[in-house]
Formats: sequence, structure tokens, C-alpha cells
Amino acid sequence: MPSSRKSKKNSMWNIEGIIFVIIALYILFSVFSYSRRQSLRFYEVGEGSLVREKQYTGLILREEKSYSAKESGYVHFSVADGRRVSKGGELYFIDETGNLEKYLQEHPELLGEFTQQQIEDIRLRLQDFAGSFQNNQFTGLYSLQGSLQNTLLFNTEEGENTVQKALSQLGISYTVMNAEDAGIVSYTIDGYEDFQKEKLTSEILQNAQSSVNYAQNGIRVEAGNPLYKIITSSQWEILFPLDEGDAKKMENTTTVNIHFPVNSMDLQGNFSLYRGEDGKIYGDIKLDDYLDYFLDSRFVTFSMQEKEESGLKIPISSVVNKDFYIVPKEFLMQGPDKSSGFYRQKTDGSREFLPTDIYMTDDQYCYLKIETNPSVQDIQSGNVLVKESGNASFVVGPRKALEGVYDINRGYAIFHPIQVIEKNDDYLIVDSHSKNGISVYDHIVLQGNMVTDGQIIY
Repeated sequence: MPSSRKSKKNSMWNIEGIIFVIIALYILFSVFSYSRRQSLRFYEVGEGSLVREKQYTGLILREEKSYSAKESGYVHFSVADGRRVSKGGELYFIDETGNLEKYLQEHPELLGEFTQQQIEDIRLRLQDFAGSFQNNQFTGLYSLQGSLQNTLLFNTEEGENTVQKALSQLGISYTVMNAEDAGIVSYTIDGYEDFQKEKLTSEILQNAQSSVNYAQNGIRVEAGNPLYKIITSSQWEILFPLDEGDAKKMENTTTVNIHFPVNSMDLQGNFSLYRGEDGKIYGDIKLDDYLDYFLDSRFVTFSMQEKEESGLKIPISSVVNKDFYIVPKEFLMQGPDKSSGFYRQKTDGSREFLPTDIYMTDDQYCYLKIETNPSVQDIQSGNVLVKESGNASFVVGPRKALEGVYDINRGYAIFHPIQVIEKNDDYLIVDSHSKNGISVYDHIVLQGNMVTDGQIIY
């Protein structure tokens, strides 16, 4: 009797122990599954588009002409940089003796305060500069400094009359100089004012630099030295290099869309091709608007929108490569039951038909899944495939990787091949009609390399 009671007690203990172990394993599995689920993130597939762009550096040309100082002396401008001037209109003053410069420094109150229009102009110039400044390009900084210093000598007509009266009483004289042409005045001169596009070479664009002279209020200038330039038309153009391949693609292009990253501006221009002095092909984009945004620029970086592709948009991090057996399409047959598959040659020389799921086909091959634990009914490496009749054969073994993603709609990972139409550094546009492909609203693994085919997610 005591022995029977002890055996019964041990039996109950074993059952309780087994139940405890099962519960513990279940808890561990649940914790692991939950932590795994938390680390996996998904992306919901949607429709989208990508624009293919290529970046270039080009040379800006305008209808412009530079003019030299007529006399030596200290210069003061009466038309602000970037403003329009009429032909023969008052443009600047030359103080030959320096007496005017000295008097103005001693009596700054005679110049008056900035007008509201001038204050607004300065604010806009500072905003444009802040949006386009780059650490490795200081040309714009010097240009801004010169532009802000080139405020009007007399801020108002009343101020002009007051100063002229005071100077007359003191016997201080200065010479008024007039503009030699009508247009936009600029005090930035870089030597490209008279450049002809037929003289363009790749060396000029590779250096992409110019020696810039900034004329500023109060400086002394010598007669005959470049002082200002007049831009006589609102039209301007950008010249940039093209390789033979791009030139061939664009030989029938007449308009292009371009993007300037420094100020996030998009423009459309007329496009044409021509050959430079070095015999190379260059693109020429003619523009009619926003010349004033680029008055101080000679070389500019821009991207050109070549093509826009639409389809299903997915993150590039979701994409993985998966190997498949490849079998020539000529061996794909129809079986007795009208299903698709392959005839496999048996060891005795006879043939058996194996219905087979085809992942996808292209112009040459059928792609077959590589089973981890194949059954006797699965195509596997070393199998000899034959046609229904004839002596042609193919030994299964060659593989090819397909790009694809894992969807988790059913709670486990299923690989779907994709056909890429366009891509950038972050996203792909894929065909929405590819066989076994993905569809809108599918949930795909965001980091595709974190799962394997068939892995349970939920």
C-alpha cells in the first residue's frame, strides 16, 4: 500500500511538472514572438511616381555689356544693384578730390534714413541669400556685401537737394555720370560679359570659376577700369556639357524642366544642342523669366528632369534577392490533366509528368522555387527534364536571383518578385501587373533581410 501511494504521488508530480514546462515554454515563445513582431515593421504599398533627374553644372550667358569708369576718383552710385536704369539716366557720381567722400563721412545725417522700399529690398536680398548660400561657394557672400553697400547716395529727392545745396556752399564738386544703355544695372563684373557660346570648352566648365570684381560705394576707381554692366534683355541661357549618349536621347527634345537646388526653383526652358570650340556637344537652355535671381551667378548647378515613371512605390530597404532554378521555357509542357509542368526522366528511362508552380517567366526561362525539403514530386537539382517526345534534355541546377519583397498579409512571409521601372536612393517604382507581384495596400516587410520565405510573423 505505501508503495502504491508513493507511485501515485510521483505520477501526479510528473504531470504537474510537464504542465509547468509547457506553460513556461509557451510564455517564452510568446515573449519571443512579441519581441520579434515589435522589431519587424511593415510598409503599406501605394501608388506613386519618381522623376529621373541628372545633375549638371552650366555657364550662364545674358545679353550684357560692361562699361569702364570715365574718370578717376571716388564713386557713389545713384541706382541700386539689380535695378533698371534708362539710357542716359543718372547712374553714379565721381568725386575726383575725395572731398565729397570725406564730407559725407563727417555728416552721415545728410544721407537720410532708408526708405520703406529700400528696407524691403534689403530684406528680400537677405532672404534670397539665406536660402541659397553654400559653405563652399563664397562668391554669393561677396556679391551680397557689395549689393548692400551699393545703396543710393541720396535716399530721397529732398535728401539729394539738401546735400547738393550744402556741397555747393562749400565749393565741393563732383561729376554726374549717366548710363550708356538701358537695362538692369549690376556692379558685379567677371569677364564673361562678352563671352560667345561657340568658344565654350569642357575645361571652362570643369573649373567653373571666374575672377569677380565688385564695385562698391566709396571706393576709388581708375579711369578705364571696369565699373558696371548693363543687362539689356530678360532672356538668358545656360550652357552645359552632354555625353554622346545623353545627346542622342535629347536630339529631338525642344523643352526641358530644370530644378535649381540652391533656391528650390523649378523652371521650363527651350532646349537645343550645339558643338563648342573643342568639338564636344553641349546643351543650351534658353529661359525668359527670373533673371534677377541669378544676376550675381555665372556658373550654376541644376538638375534636369528626364522622365517620370508611375507604378507601385516601395522603399528600397524592402527589396531582397532570392534564388530560383531556371529552366528553358521550351521544356514547359501541358500534362494529361491540362496542368502546366515538366516531364522528368526516371532512372529506368521512362518519363513522368510533374505539375509545377511557376513563379514567373521571361523571354527565355521559367523560374522555379527551390524547396528546402523537397518531396518526390518537387523539381530538384540534378533532375533531368525532357520533352514529351524527342531526345532534348536539361539538367536542373542553374540558378538566378530575382528581386522581390516579402508580404505578410497572411501572417507569414511570402516572397513576391518585382519588376523595377525606376528607382532613386530611397524608393523603387515597380510594375503593378507582374505575375505573382504585389498590389496596392499589401503589407510588405520594411527590412526585407530580416525574414525568410514562409517565416511566421503573427
